[in-house]
Amino acid sequence: MPQEKTVVTEYPENGWLRGYFTTNESDVLGGNRAADAFWKNSDFLRLRDTALHVLNPRPGQVILDVGCSDGVTMVYCGLQGAEVYGQDIDAAVVAGANERLNRFNLKGKAVCGDAAALKFPDNHFDGAISSDFFEHITDDTKVKVLREMLRVLKPGRTAVIKTPNLSYLKIALFYKRLKAVMRLQNPFKIVVPHTPGTDDPQHIGLVTRWQLTRCLHEAGFVNYQFFYAPLRRFGLSRFLETISTEIPLVRDVFCEDVFCVAFKPIVLSHFPD
Repeated sequence: MPQEKTVVTEYPENGWLRGYFTTNESDVLGGNRAADAFWKNSDFLRLRDTALHVLNPRPGQVILDVGCSDGVTMVYCGLQGAEVYGQDIDAAVVAGANERLNRFNLKGKAVCGDAAALKFPDNHFDGAISSDFFEHITDDTKVKVLREMLRVLKPGRTAVIKTPNLSYLKIALFYKRLKAVMRLQNPFKIVVPHTPGTDDPQHIGLVTRWQLTRCLHEAGFVNYQFFYAPLRRFGLSRFLETISTEIPLVRDVFCEDVFCVAFKPIVLSHFPD
């Protein structure tokens, strides 16, 4: 069975931190997206946790959030005891991130600037994360951002990437359009939200695992691992859990997000030539 939805008519305090969305988010061109109610998407929070579990922020660590937006991931890391820093190009969301850090009395701050030119020193951070940011930038910019993440990490430390999986989105789009045809509806009105051609075309850089692999190589990350969260959008299913986590190549299509942990080289960091 699909997850049960907790629905409220007023947006709750710290709603974004708690995973609340509008009930009528639409994947139909011209669909109504007005906020008339809000529901708690626990599965979305599970996927956020997947990246956070791998990063494992804890006391004594200094963590960087690249493309930090309004500081949600920074707050999660800070509440786990880490000192947290972030960078985003949008001054308004950076102000919101710092307000959140102050509200929860967390150590660290967000700064305004291009993620392709991080305002932090070399070999400084114990870990870095970029969650739901890479889909907003081109592959060329991804390489620049990854090079900067490599620069600011301490040798041997890790960068964790979470971004929507383009392969999964293509399969989901095909399925939804097929259903539309069976209902005698126009299949081409069904779209992937936030992609070019929609009313909110933010996601210009959606990638597959293999596209991200090329970016990692070009940026200088020579060791990395991809990991997989089970597909549970449709409820708990042995079949979906297996194909989305255990079967090579197939899982690269049926995992909703691309998750990667990339390691800064140790030997090459100390002996670069």
